[in-house]
Amino acid sequence: MSEGIIWYLPFEESLIVWLQQLGSGTVLQTILFYLNNFFSFLGEEMVCVAVMGFLFWGIDKEKGERLGVAVLLVNVSIGLLKNIFSRVRPWWSSDRIQMLREVDGYSFPSGHSANCTALYPALACEYRRKRALVWIAVFVPLLCGVSRCYVGAHWPTDVLVGWGVGLACFGVTELVLHKTRNKYVFYLLLIVFSSVGLFYCTTNDYYSSYGMLIGFTAGRFFEEKLVRFENTDNLWIALLRTVVGGALYFALNAAFKLVLGPVFTEGTQGCLLMRTLRYALVIFILIGVYPLSFRLDKMLRRGKPGEQA
Repeated sequence: MSEGIIWYLPFEESLIVWLQQLGSGTVLQTILFYLNNFFSFLGEEMVCVAVMGFLFWGIDKEKGERLGVAVLLVNVSIGLLKNIFSRVRPWWSSDRIQMLREVDGYSFPSGHSANCTALYPALACEYRRKRALVWIAVFVPLLCGVSRCYVGAHWPTDVLVGWGVGLACFGVTELVLHKTRNKYVFYLLLIVFSSVGLFYCTTNDYYSSYGMLIGFTAGRFFEEKLVRFENTDNLWIALLRTVVGGALYFALNAAFKLVLGPVFTEGTQGCLLMRTLRYALVIFILIGVYPLSFRLDKMLRRGKPGEQA
């Protein structure tokens, strides 16, 4: 657990204790435990990446790009804020609160709540005719935020501010990417602005997110200029691309960690910068280089394996 500051409003501890004691000793408590862990899972970074990857690699790369930028902006912003406020997690601050889901790092604001409030409204905005997505955009962030309090990972004020950060990142991304003529100016401004964290952030999440932002920008530019892959209307091909992309993410991350990890001592600034480099390389390959393999899809659909795409 990172060292930090214990601070919370009087009602926050009582509210979390009340939530955790709902249905105490009954089947309801078990149901609530699994439900809250599920809704908490929906705000995980990897779920957001999977949704973005499915859209980007499969169905519509422009829509996937906008979702990806919103989520990346959220995660970099959350990393910057957490290292400023250094708020300790509820389960660490009070012996009345249980830890019902493994977490570490600082508490304020809630990254899961921010992720949900950026991702699902953005998804509903991109597919306005899908009314079910509107309900998802409202209720998933709400339930995810409540679940983060239930599992003892966040104070209620963490969640409230997390919702605000998520909405702000969603709004900025949607507004700028639909209006700007050169999105790469926006991306570079985000990279420059976010670099302030290099001078004071000490947590892995900021350096990972910052590397992803750099890799995404470089990978998107590379893909647009040299690769220019085509999306697919075949659901199974889209799913296959997503699954392979996810497997590549873990494989590349492990490989680069093995190579770059020992360069600097764990916990040093050099080690954190190597983490940024690692994530930048992984995301660059996934966004820019991996789509080169999609040409095989086109060849197979034409039924001419020997034809050059």
